[in-house]
Amino acid sequence: MAKRNDPVARARGRKPAPVKKPFPVGFAVGAAVLVAALVGIIVYAAMNVGVGDKSSLKYAQSQISGLKNSGTLSQQHVDTPVSYPNSKDTPPDGGPHNSVPQSCQVYTGAVANEHAVHSLEHGAVWVTYNPDKVGAKDVEKLKALVDGDPYRLMSPYPGLKSAISLQAWGEQLTVDKASDGRVKRFLDLFTNGPQTKEPGAACQGTTALGPLAATATTAPSPAATKK
Repeated sequence: MAKRNDPVARARGRKPAPVKKPFPVGFAVGAAVLVAALVGIIVYAAMNVGVGDKSSLKYAQSQISGLKNSGTLSQQHVDTPVSYPNSKDTPPDGGPHNSVPQSCQVYTGAVANEHAVHSLEHGAVWVTYNPDKVGAKDVEKLKALVDGDPYRLMSPYPGLKSAISLQAWGEQLTVDKASDGRVKRFLDLFTNGPQTKEPGAACQGTTALGPLAATATTAPSPAATKK
């Protein structure tokens, strides 16, 4: 009976009390940071799909500072003049257009927006300049970049608020001088580039000068005005 009252014996028969382990705060914080980083990487990758692909539109857009992107534009063919936004001082870079494109070449006079926009749909770059703001030397520099390329056209644009404006389908860049490095970069990236809505379509059609007549579709003119 003495053993029953022996405290040492009783202590030996007891199970050790469980030890409470501290909550792994450091591990939890580390895991949360890792999850947040992975989510950030996934979001960034989703938002920048194509930027690393040199054949993609996003890559081309990322290479030119000051570029204006118009987004989705109508490709409807119309037979009458189109009221493009701000067209009195800004060339259109897409939208409804005449069914006849403007032939890609250098023009000495203004061409109809509706024909030029059709050319943009085929992958052309349309170089425009304000004849009151651009000197002869800059005009010659622009002409050298455009002349002879089957997907580039150039024409004066009286009233243009900038000195020079370049248009591809949905893309537009304005600069002050022909020597601006972005001019050649724009031409290199967007001439028959990833923005093209109808790849393989020729940039040939009318060579007529002046605004579109408010009648039926203008037929291609045999009179070239190329310098």
